[in-house]
Amino acid sequence: MYVRIKRSGSGKEKHEYLQLVRSYRDQGRVRQEVMVTLGRKDELVASGMLDNIIQGLARHSERLRVVEIAKSMAARSSKAWGPALVFGRLWEEQGLPELLGSLSRERRFRFDVERVAFALALQRLCAPGSDLQGHAWAGTVEAPGFERFELQHFYRTCGFLFSVREELETRLFFKDRDLFDQGLDLVFLDTTSTYVYRDTETPMRKRGYSRDRRAECPQLVLCVAVDAAGWPVAWQVLPGNTADHEALRLVVAALRERFKIRRAVVVAD
Repeated sequence: MYVRIKRSGSGKEKHEYLQLVRSYRDQGRVRQEVMVTLGRKDELVASGMLDNIIQGLARHSERLRVVEIAKSMAARSSKAWGPALVFGRLWEEQGLPELLGSLSRERRFRFDVERVAFALALQRLCAPGSDLQGHAWAGTVEAPGFERFELQHFYRTCGFLFSVREELETRLFFKDRDLFDQGLDLVFLDTTSTYVYRDTETPMRKRGYSRDRRAECPQLVLCVAVDAAGWPVAWQVLPGNTADHEALRLVVAALRERFKIRRAVVVAD
């Protein structure tokens, strides 16, 4: 059955009537039969009778009752699942749980450093911000271990990652190399800067060429090296007044020391 609109009259006397119609087959042909005419549409709507009819019928429908109940329900809280599932697969394929576990084994942490490092990386991808913001953001994500985080865990994990940074980068680099692919053939290097709202300078926080056009603010220079596949190889934070050619020299020297580089050919724009 279905509701059909029947139009009648002409000009200003044109009206619409609501009819309840039944479809059926008669000798292979589809036919319709008007079961009842409910009345003029405008009068039914104005009087509220149409709503009463619908509500009366809905009381006998289990499906519509569930829908109505759902409309009155409100979620007290919600958590995101997708980002942790997708990024977690990449995290595991790179062997980071085992690698971080190996590097932290002698530290005797009383919390899961690998889980906090995963949360830090995920937060930097999805909602970049401070460690304080990251701790609050982790409470909105559903992932194993996230419910046990404390703010001090984020601070301590950042300190730990900084202390093992070079070893972590080197192990990640050699993880996917084989006997015939132990060196760097091609490296893309780029620098950028980020400024801070301060008046005073420090040995790292210096005024220099500002890509953000904020020459009055001291800044830091970030230099990042990636391989031919686009995977990060190494990075360096340099004083804000470091020129690009000096940043290039420092990073190439660091790569020579840490990786098996015999000869370097530099191409610059």
